[in-house]
Formats: sequence, C-alpha cells, structure tokens
Amino acid sequence: MIGVDVTFPALFSPGRIGPVEIRNRVLKSPQSTATSNPDGTVTQRTVNHYRRLGEGGVGLVMLEYSHVDDDASKAIHNQLGNSRREHVAGLGWVADEVHSTGAKVGLQIAHGGRQKFLGTAPIKSATDSSWSDIEDQYGVVPTPMTIDEIDGVVTAFGQAAARAHAARFDIVEVHAGHGYLITNFLSPHTNWRDDEYGGSFENRARLLLRIVDEIRASVPRAFPLSIRLSVSDYEPDGIPIDETVTLARLLEEHGVDVLHCSGGHHAGLEWEVSPWYQVRTPHRWGWEAIKAAVTIPVIASGSIVDPETAEDIVASGSADFVSLGRPMLADPDWVAKAQSGRVLEITPCIRCNDGCLHRGLNQGRSAGCSVNPSVTEEGRFPIELAPSPREVAVVGGGPAGLKAAAILHDRGHTVTIHEPGELGGALAHANGFEVKRDLSALVRHLVHEVARRGITVVPEFATAESLCAGGAETVVIATGAVPRKPHFPISGEHRILHAGDVRSVDVPRGDVVVIGGGLQGCEAALRLAETGSAKVTIVEQGPRILANDEVFTDRERLPLFLDAASVEIRTAAAVTAIDEAGVHVRSDAGEDVLNANTVVLALGRANDESRLAADLRDRGVAVSVIGSAERPGRVFDAIHSAFFTARQV
Repeated sequence: MIGVDVTFPALFSPGRIGPVEIRNRVLKSPQSTATSNPDGTVTQRTVNHYRRLGEGGVGLVMLEYSHVDDDASKAIHNQLGNSRREHVAGLGWVADEVHSTGAKVGLQIAHGGRQKFLGTAPIKSATDSSWSDIEDQYGVVPTPMTIDEIDGVVTAFGQAAARAHAARFDIVEVHAGHGYLITNFLSPHTNWRDDEYGGSFENRARLLLRIVDEIRASVPRAFPLSIRLSVSDYEPDGIPIDETVTLARLLEEHGVDVLHCSGGHHAGLEWEVSPWYQVRTPHRWGWEAIKAAVTIPVIASGSIVDPETAEDIVASGSADFVSLGRPMLADPDWVAKAQSGRVLEITPCIRCNDGCLHRGLNQGRSAGCSVNPSVTEEGRFPIELAPSPREVAVVGGGPAGLKAAAILHDRGHTVTIHEPGELGGALAHANGFEVKRDLSALVRHLVHEVARRGITVVPEFATAESLCAGGAETVVIATGAVPRKPHFPISGEHRILHAGDVRSVDVPRGDVVVIGGGLQGCEAALRLAETGSAKVTIVEQGPRILANDEVFTDRERLPLFLDAASVEIRTAAAVTAIDEAGVHVRSDAGEDVLNANTVVLALGRANDESRLAADLRDRGVAVSVIGSAERPGRVFDAIHSAFFTARQV
C-alpha cells in the first residue's frame, strides 16, 4: 500500500514551453465539456469547471477544442467557440479565472472535418470519405474542400490564434489529431485527393504546415504554439509512424514549440479514448519515437491514469510533460493529492467511457463522470454538515455502500457499515486481473476512504432486529443485486460459478463455457483468457453479444479484443441443460454438447427480494435503498445514487 512518504520529484518539477514556465509537468488535456452556450460563448458552468481544475494544482489547463469558423468547423453541440470577436470576452473570463489559481492556461483550436457529430450539412473534409457513424445517423456525407475553402480555413486558424492571444491565454494548440479535419488531410485512409493537398506525404502535410505558418504570422513569436498529433490513426492504410516523425521535425522547423502526442480517431475509439480492456499508455511507443527526433518538448497523452506511471514517463525522459483527460474529470485534485503523497485518496478513472461519453456527450448532454457526479456541475452539490447528525447504518460494502458511508461521515453522521463478505461487493472480482486493474483501483480507493475515516465495519449479516438493537436511526441499504437463476436444469460434477465468482486465485482451467454474452459474460471471458489456463467459449442465445444498453465502446470494440484473446463466441445458441456429458446447446444447426470443466453463469442480475427495507420501515426506521439494490446498474449508477442520497440524509 502506498503511504504518505511517496514522492514524484520529476512530475512536480517546473517545466517550460517556449518562454512560459509551468509549475509542474502535468497538463489537463483538452476535452469537450459541452457547457458553452449554443453560440459558443462561455457560461458560468464553463468558468467553474476550468477554475476548479486549476485549483487542483495542475500546471497547465488546456481548454477544450474551440471551432474556428462559422461554416463547417463546429463539431459538437454546445462547443466552445473562437470564430469571431464576440467570443474573446468570455474566453478571457475563463483565462483570468484559471490564472487566479496559479495555473497556466491554453486554448485548443480545431475544425471538425468529417467528424461533425452534429450531422448537419455542410460537412467538409479532404475527400468524401465518410465516417459511418455520422452517415448512418444523418445521411450526410462530407464535401471535398475546394482550394478557396482550404485557403479560408488557413486564415481562420490564424485569426483564431490571434483571438486566443488577445484573450490572454498562455499557449494556443492546434488539434491535428483524432480524426478531425487536419487528420483527414494527413491520413491516406481519408485523403485520396489528386491535387497539391493529396497523394504524397508532402502534399498531405501541406494544410497543417500552412496553418502553422499562418499562426506564426498572426501572433508574437513569444506566444507558444502546440500541435496535437495522433502518433498514428491505427488504420492499416493510415498514418505510419515514420511520417509522423518526419512531420514532427517539419513542425519544429516551422516554429512549433511543443508537440502533444495522442493517437487514434473516432472510428477506432479503443485507441483515442482507450477503454478498460485496452492497455494503458497505448501510444508510448509513438511519442518516444517523436521525442527522439525533435528538440522541442513532447507531451505524452493517452490513458496515463496513475501518478507512478506519470512519474516514470517524465523521469525516464520518455516525454517532458504528461496530459490527463478523463483522470482529471474523475478527480480534479489528482495533482494536489499526488504531490502530497495521498495517492490512494485519488478517485481513479476507470476508463468506462460511461459518464463522460455514453451518458454524457453522446446523449447531447454535457460531459459527466461515473465516479465524480459533480463534474461540469462544480460547486452545485457541496457536501455540507447535516443539521441533525444521526446514527446511520449502511448495509452492504460494495461501491454504493462505501461511497455513501464516506459522504455520510463527512456530513457529521456516526456511520457503521454492515458487510459479512469482502469489501468491494460486485467489484471485488476485479482484484488480481490485469484487464480489470482500473476497477480494482477503484475498489482500493473506496475501501481506503472508509478506513482513513475510521468508519466501523461490522462483518456480520444485518437484520432489522440487529440494526435496531444497535441504535440505527437511519439505514441505507446497498446490498446490490443478485445473479439471475438459470432456466435450465443443472446436474453432474461440473464446477459451476457465477461470473462474479471468477477470481484470480483458484482460476478455472481447461474448457470453460460462459453462458451469457452480455457485459458480465464478456468481461468474465476476458479475465479467464488472461490467465492462459482456460479455453473459453461464450454461449449467447441472442443473435449477437453485448446486445443490451452497453457502453458504446464496449459494444463496438470489445468483440475485437475477445477475438484477439481467442475466445470462441456462439450466438443464437440456447443452453437447454448441463449434465455429466457437458453443456447442451440448441441452435438452428441442431443440438450440440460442449465439453466443460467449468461453467460460468453470466445470466445478468436481478433485484434482491429481501424484506429488510420493509421490515425496517415497519419499525419506524428511515430507509434509503441505493445502487443495484434499488435497480441493477453500472458503476455510474452506484456512485451517483450513493452521492445524491447521502447528501440528503
């Protein structure tokens, strides 16, 4: 366990970009919040969000991408604007508020290109190469840009940079990665033009280099310019690393001060916003190749979740700065806690893409976070002392129960947790598996937060009688959901496990059949495949796996990782029985029997039919039911339910 004596000397040493000195090596990565007004002007929510990030100790806060013109550059709803003079006042307001915290502040400028999530015409790009997610939803395909339109975009970027300087930002950054307009020109995957902007690398890089030159002519040389690049778009016919390295050298020659290195694009989100089943720091190989080729600083970006990794990147010379996006949505005090050695107090990003994207931006809302209900609502939901402190019993030590207990304690209540099993609840299965290390980190954090507050944990099964005898005035029930029961007969000597019982100790070996192709079954299969000791088959009665309301990155990209892990998937196959012969499966092809040393049941979860809440209410005790005890859900539901309920007790 990490103690308070841990230090990160490289990470918290001052750094410099051009003439701008930055108090440490940590940046808040630009990340859309959708908190602006529809016309792109900032709101109080925008200001509060970025000021709060500065208050957390980060060295440089880079504001989200701002659109540079009023033609086709706006990509998403409520996007920050930098297309005209009227935007400068609000941008300056944000810059001043961030500066008041001691942090430096930058502004990213961008053109959406073919990734115009609004789906409205015109969509302008290098060619008519279409992203299917947009075309399928809205029926709009990109229009190849004319030379005059290209000239106009170059001018727009120069003017946008000048406005960033006028608003007194410390640095301006051009977004030339992640599948937006400039990437549409850089990548052969999306650029098959036959004029001076297509074909050779020199031609495909022409737009970006013209933009750099235009910006350099539009702002003082002392105003630092950053370029955000994808080290690769990870397409077979896309951007190879040797071209990115050559481009990096050219950008330095043209006056760029720092390179911000990420990767991927929206058609391959497992690289751009890498989810829990993707490795951490997936682009390290790329930014290190760039670092070796240039003399200007390099910023590392992409699933840098913990301070130990961040320290290693800076201390080893892998990069000069680290850029954190989702981890600082999860905890805006990431820097302050790491710098003071309070690593386990950091609320970790679990890379679920649920709150920020799936239930956030993808739904037309502002960005959210599964583990931080206050993100983009900073200051609205303070934790305040209760007017009448009470004896509160929390029944259940899963994520909802642990989170609720910590908040209830902070509000002045006397809290006990009643949990006969291990703390962590349904998330405890993550411990020991590399593929679930993000969830495992969350469990460690939640348990630590209870322990450091000295909250008593009673390792016993709670009843209405025992709770009342213990003096509980209010009870919060967070007992979670229970596994659904199988609808087929089970006999024989097979080892039968529920998905949550697959642990890193006593791992099943040999042939393992996972029944159920929802997220529960798929993640259990990945855990089993990781051990290398099991041959895993998923059996799903529906036509496809991950067919429910799964997070979109899980639904779209997790099957690729299952395939890479050699997990066999059988869909449209119903299990009819388990007996000594094996797992009996019926499909359109007929009856089949699968060999199985172990069978894992992943049939989903259901509400617990316990009468605890009713019995307590009959005794006059105030009761709140939270998390999956109320309704089976994901981490988002558990944490948000706990947070908002505990604020009201």
